[in-house]
Amino acid sequence: METVARVYLPPTPACQAAVAVVRHLRGAGHSAYLVGGCVRDLLLHLSPKDFDVATSAHPPEVRGLFRHVVEVGVAFGVLRVHQRDPDDTLHEIEVATFRAEVGYTDGRRPDEVRFTDAREDVLRRDFTINGLLCDPLDIRDHHAAVVDWVGGIADLRDRRLRAIGAPRERFTEDALRLLRAPRFAARFDLTLESETAEAIRALAPTLARVSAERVRDELQAMLTVATGPRALEHIAKLQLGDVLWPELVALPNGQVHAASRLAWAHQAVAQLRSAPSGHKLDESIDLPLALAVVLHPVRAAWTPERLAERLKLARHEIRRLATIWQIADALPRPMVNVAQVQRTPEWMRLLRLADADAALVLRGSLEPDLAVAQLRLDRAQVPRADWSPALFVTGDTLRALGRRPGPQFRAALAAAEDVQLLGGNAQMALAAALAAMPAA
Repeated sequence: METVARVYLPPTPACQAAVAVVRHLRGAGHSAYLVGGCVRDLLLHLSPKDFDVATSAHPPEVRGLFRHVVEVGVAFGVLRVHQRDPDDTLHEIEVATFRAEVGYTDGRRPDEVRFTDAREDVLRRDFTINGLLCDPLDIRDHHAAVVDWVGGIADLRDRRLRAIGAPRERFTEDALRLLRAPRFAARFDLTLESETAEAIRALAPTLARVSAERVRDELQAMLTVATGPRALEHIAKLQLGDVLWPELVALPNGQVHAASRLAWAHQAVAQLRSAPSGHKLDESIDLPLALAVVLHPVRAAWTPERLAERLKLARHEIRRLATIWQIADALPRPMVNVAQVQRTPEWMRLLRLADADAALVLRGSLEPDLAVAQLRLDRAQVPRADWSPALFVTGDTLRALGRRPGPQFRAALAAAEDVQLLGGNAQMALAAALAAMPAA
């Protein structure tokens, strides 16, 4: 195999665990390499999330060589090998047999898989930047050999995303690749090669074939990171939004505004999470919040049933998304400085809800002129004793005074809490409760 470049292998436990797997496979007479995203990331001087291995060894041979192996896709030649480092930390290395895939009748999975050699395995992959092999045992000056049969190194250098081989064939084989393209282009700041982009636009309707679970996972990886807004821009340009969220496409500049909202949300969360102690935002951009920001203008069309069907969101995710929308819509309008907000009991009760921070981020994204500092209306700025105090009047208080639970009981407790949230003392709260529930 011809070495076309070299890359520095970091001495991290995860990398060393993968190298140990390669070394063990080689020692048993098999060929084996680090492959795919980890090689790409190392060439870009990034820290790989995972280190994957491709090998000529078939699954039974891999199982026989390692003590702890988990079967995750034996039909596709994919296993996970458990390795422990000297500190007894467990590392899970995905090991896949070199394979070729034949026929994609449903546009989702191959009709047949056969085991093959390294070159044919590379040629069936999606994009050139993911078709690189690294030989971690061929070391010179602490740098390992990289083998490139598809021009991936040149594409990385030229900041270009290009399908391996004929783009239409690659995207017809697996339509999820249509959605992976905007994620990779955004994440690595790449320009889509023209033939690749044209093929995506032509085949965009076939994205509907992809299972909701796989689309959800791709959106999770795409929208929850800082490059998510740029990925949305690529989705719009590649006409994939017609399948993902047609209601948003139907709005004038709907996808453009969605990207702007998501960019604002990411920026606000990043700034407020790093704010001085006492003003930090206890929030991150997860998939429910990202979708709440992106889909807010068309939220009426995205019912819980539709979210479950189209994106396979879990029940707790659907509840979180719906609550974020509900709280955001109930917040004061316009959002102004905390000193100028009329703190009604309803407003204070909103701040105690688990998703209040996320709702504040959403509202800020809807009002882009709002200064980030004004988002400190959140629970970190308003003292906890203000919005979630220890109650002066409880059910036990009323029962001790001879009041019995009934239709007025809850109203009396709410009246007492209203007074307390507005700064009243215990005597005033009790008076309000008794006024709402006089003695029989």
